[in-house]
Order: sequence, then structure tokens, then C-alpha cells
Amino acid sequence: MKMMEKDYVWITTNPITSLVHSNASIISSSMQGVIGVKSYFSERGHLFREIRQRFRRKFSIENPKDDNNEPGIYAAEAYDAVWTMAVALNGSNRGGQELLETILQVDFHGLSGKVQFIKFINERAPANRFHIINIIGNSYKELGFWSKGLGFSKTIHENSIYRSCMTDWEQALWPEGPWNTSSRGWITATSANPWRIGVPGESGYREFVHVEYDHLGNSTSFSGFAIEVFRETIKRLPFILPYEFIAFKNTSYDELVKQIHLKKYDAVVGDVVILASRYQLAEFTKPYTETGLMLIVPAQAGNRELSFIRPFTKSMWVLTAVITVYNGFIIWLIERNHCPSLKGSMLHQTGIMLWLAFNTLFSLHGGKMHSNLSRMSMVVWLFVALVITQTYTANLSSMLTVQKLDGAAPNVEALLNSNAVVGYGTGSYLQNYLVDVLRFKTQNIRNYTTLEAYAQAFKNKEIAAVFLEVPLAKLFLAKYCRRFVSVGPTYKVGGFGFAFPRGSPLLPSIDEALLKVSENGILMELENRFINPGNCPDVEDENHSLSLRSFGTLFIITTGTSTISLAIYIFSRGNSMLGYATIWRLMLAAMRFWACQRQITGRSNNAENSVNNLAPQASGMQSLV
Repeated sequence: MKMMEKDYVWITTNPITSLVHSNASIISSSMQGVIGVKSYFSERGHLFREIRQRFRRKFSIENPKDDNNEPGIYAAEAYDAVWTMAVALNGSNRGGQELLETILQVDFHGLSGKVQFIKFINERAPANRFHIINIIGNSYKELGFWSKGLGFSKTIHENSIYRSCMTDWEQALWPEGPWNTSSRGWITATSANPWRIGVPGESGYREFVHVEYDHLGNSTSFSGFAIEVFRETIKRLPFILPYEFIAFKNTSYDELVKQIHLKKYDAVVGDVVILASRYQLAEFTKPYTETGLMLIVPAQAGNRELSFIRPFTKSMWVLTAVITVYNGFIIWLIERNHCPSLKGSMLHQTGIMLWLAFNTLFSLHGGKMHSNLSRMSMVVWLFVALVITQTYTANLSSMLTVQKLDGAAPNVEALLNSNAVVGYGTGSYLQNYLVDVLRFKTQNIRNYTTLEAYAQAFKNKEIAAVFLEVPLAKLFLAKYCRRFVSVGPTYKVGGFGFAFPRGSPLLPSIDEALLKVSENGILMELENRFINPGNCPDVEDENHSLSLRSFGTLFIITTGTSTISLAIYIFSRGNSMLGYATIWRLMLAAMRFWACQRQITGRSNNAENSVNNLAPQASGMQSLV
């Protein structure tokens, strides 16, 4: 299987390593670089040297063709076992329970170490010691020792220095490589050879995966919710895993996962859905997002009592009222000399003027007007008012109709019965799910790849609903929170996960690190940062309300006509207009208020230069007043 070559590590335990010690014939070229751990026993004592001489002599006689005649741990333990029985019997004929009790009392130093039997659970056994060797050539090199409860040491004596690791030892050799060679037995990633992580290069959801290419600097940056979750997960692994992201520019996620099977990528990170069909190519971590499929439909109007103001925006209502008062004021000023009912006290004239402003179209028709100037203003304002009222009626009717349609498809059954067209996100599995499981007709489902495309399809009445995975649905509702809602149950399908090769030993560690990211609140923080913004964007201008831009030209025409009529009237009256002190004070006050408002608006638009501009603006306002 080529598992004794470069990038692999083998560590053998006592049963195998002890055979290497006592029988060098089992060492072959395929075992080069193996690290072995075998039981330690002292070979320096007088008893061992004597036994070794006798062992060699007898072994050579019985095995003349075997050159390795050194006694190993098994020979030493066998000798100690026989010596234990000899000490227990001591020339007597003991047997059974009596012999067992005698054996349990044996306490001596044998070839393999101290021989003593533990009779009670609370008694401590002698410290276990192991010899660590490295097979090189036809023999092995002794690296050091490990003692239970003490750690690693280069020697075994009273003054030995023990450490928790063996990095300061003499360099060992792995198969075809030195000590610092990386091993595929656990991970293969190094700074020189990092893991290759495939990332969707053309994801339609920038909040999850965003790849930015710098063609001038020949570099690529990666960001988004999925990328940050993976980075936080890697930080919590108990080992270092160097990696690099690589953008996969094919739009098919099945092809992206397939690259793991083809060994072009070591893993895949992104908004990849966990599917049973993809398990043939790779394995997945536990989902790092909520699982399921949600149905999204347009939201019903929240406040039916105020539906009458929705056809126009707030600024449109305010400007309409201002222009109405302005036109009424001009007509009142021109007609007041011809109508005694328009004169009187200041309070009476103000009430008459406001009443005239909003009632001109119904109570003071052209036949009752005495001036052509007021008639000219009235005709233009009548045309503009007619256009505004008809547009208001049409838009209000449209909104009320759409409002009823919004609640017409609250569930899958209603959509199927009405033969409605629905949308779905990227992924062929969703198409199969809608057709095979939910029973939609193939011609009634349409694919969209971005959140903006879903919203535009709703606006154009192309679809009545859309099916999205829970993470994408939460992102869509966060962006268009006042226009759409989720209805019905959540259909169980796989969530988003990270893909790894089948049988990868990293998968359990990645899952554990991913759970830590979730349990310590980092996953929620990232979700709030990328998917659930704290405030809902103001979409009032997006709900089909008509704004000033729709009527700007008409307002300019009617305001200009009324202003021209006022100017002609003032010049025709000449000096006699100077007698209306109250009227002029009112007009000057309005002009001063208008000028101040413009100054305030100018300062707010240039807030970054407010410190340098405060004094000039204040002096300008004082001079104007």
C-alpha cells in the first residue's frame, strides 16, 4: 500500500519492538524509519552478564545458523518467571492455594526488573519504563526512555532530567525522511505544502462567500460568513493546519465537491449544501447553519387604517400641501379687492385664505373670479390637481389589489391549486425536490441566483413565491424585511457544511472545533454580522409609493404660473401695495424661514467641514435676517 514511504509515520509497541531486539532477522528495508517502544530492563548487572553468556552458548548450539543470540525482554521475563517458582517452592512440595500464597509474597530483583505481585488495589506498582528506539539499516538506534509519571529522558539514573516531549533528542528518521518531515498519518499540511481549500468563485451570495480578485497585484481575497466560520474553526484545532483558499470558477457546486474525489482539493468551504448524493464524492462536517427549506411570499400590508396615504411618499404629501396653500394665497391676494368677504380681521383673513387654498377648486370657479391672473393660476392648478388626484386613485386601487393577492398563496397547497409560478435558489437538487416531492410542474418553477433577482421577480409578478434554504431565507428576509415573510412549515433538507475526503481523519477534530465555535457564541456573532443586520433598511420608497420625482415638472409649472401672476399683479398695483404692511410682514417672515432652512440644510450636507464653516454660515444668517 506504499505506507512505508515518505510522508508516513510508524510507531510500533512492545510486542513487535521486543522481537526486533531479540531477532534482527525480521528487520528489512521496508521497516526503515520505524519508531519502536519496548519494555526496559537493565543489562549492566552481574547477573545479566552471567545469564547472557550462558544464553548465547546454548542458543548458538541449538540455532547454529542464527547470528543474533542476544537475550531479549521475553527471555528475561521467562527467566524471572522460573526463578519465582523456584523461590516459592524452595525445595518443598507446596501446591495449590499454599503455593499461590507463597508466590504472592515473592519480592526480588530479577533480569527484567523488580518482581513483586500487587495484592491490594490501593498499593502502587513500580514505575513502568520503556526504551524508545529507531530502526536504521539492519539494526536500530537508541533514542531515549519514557517513565510512567515522569516523562522522557535520555538516560535512566537518579539524576536523569525528564521532559514532557522529546523534541530536544537526537534526530530520528521517519520512512524516507528526517524528524521534521510531515506525516500523512495525521495531517499532511505544512507551511510549504498547505492544504488546498476549494471555494466557490462565483457564488451569488456575497454575504456567505465573496471572492475579490486583484489582477494588478495578482492576488485573491476571500471573505464572507462561511469563510470566517472556517477560520474560527481552524483556530480551535489542537494542532496547526496550514491552508490556502483557491477559487473554483465553475458555477456547479457538484463539480466543486467532485474535485475532492479527484484529489485536486483537500477540502471545500462555502455555501455548499449537505446532500446524500454528494456523500459518494466526499464527507461533510456537521451543518454550521440551520437546516431546512423555507417558503417566502410577499408580506401583507401591516396598517390598513393608513392605506390611504401609501400612494404618495411623505415628501410628496408635504409639497402638495405647501403648493396648495401657496396657490390659495395668491388667489386670495389677487381677488381680495373684488370680494368684500375676503377682507376683515387678521385672524379672519388667515382662516379665509386657508379655507380658500383647499376649497378653491370647488367653491370659487372661473365665473366668480374677477381677475384673469387668478383665472390663469387656477386653470394650471386645476390641470395639475386633476393629474394628481387621478394618479392617487389609480395607485391606491393597485396597492389594495396587490394587498389582496399577497395573501392569496399562503401555503404550498394554494400555490399548486392556483397553478402559480414559484422560484428557487441555485442547485439542481432543489428543482428535483420541488418537482418530485412537492409536486410542482416543471414549467412552473424558475431558477434565480441572487437575492436581488428574487426581489425583482416578485416586483415584475414573475413568481408568486420562492423556496430558499434557511440560511439564504434569513439573509433575504433581513434585506427585504418589510416586503416579504416566510409561511408554512420548514421542509427538512441538509444545511451548509464543509466537505472533506471520505475517511479523512481530520473530520472528528473539525466537528469538535466547529461545536466549540457554536457553543462559545462566535457563530452567533458571525451570523449577526453577515446575515442578520441589527436594523431593517427603510424600504418605504420601494413599496410603489409615488415620490416628488414623478410630479416635479407639474409642480414647477403650477408654481411658476402662480408666481408670474403674483409678480404681474404687484407691478400693476404699484405703490398701492406698500400699504399692505401685514401682508408684507407675513411674506418676509416666510422668506426668512425659507432662507434659514436652506442654511441648515447646507450645513448638514457639509458636516465634515462644519468646524471651518460655522462662523461664515452664522454671520451669513445674521446678515440675512
